[in-house]
Amino acid sequence: METQQAEQGAVSDTVRGIRTLEEKYNNLLRRIQLGEQNTIAHTRKIHDEFRAINSDILELRKQIEEIRERMMMAIKELQTVAKREDLEIVKKYLDLWEPVNFVTQAEVEKMVRRILEEK
Repeated sequence: METQQAEQGAVSDTVRGIRTLEEKYNNLLRRIQLGEQNTIAHTRKIHDEFRAINSDILELRKQIEEIRERMMMAIKELQTVAKREDLEIVKKYLDLWEPVNFVTQAEVEKMVRRILEEK
């Protein structure tokens, strides 16, 4: 009988050991699943962030291209504007001619009428 009790005790110990190992195994599986789920969620989040960053980069590139186009248009317009030297030349001619002293057509006609009337 002692042998039988010893065998039952050994079997019980073995069964408890197996149950303990099964419990540890199940806990490890749950941890692995949780880790995989967290990794998948984190990967999705990173992927979404990369997509948003790429979208922002594309938008910035468009804005930079728009700014370049506007700068080129401004440069072209500035090239058609008169230069300071050109304006100084026109100013010299205006000072030389003194257009303020020019007579209008109406003034000339008035002067001619007056002269004709006097004669």
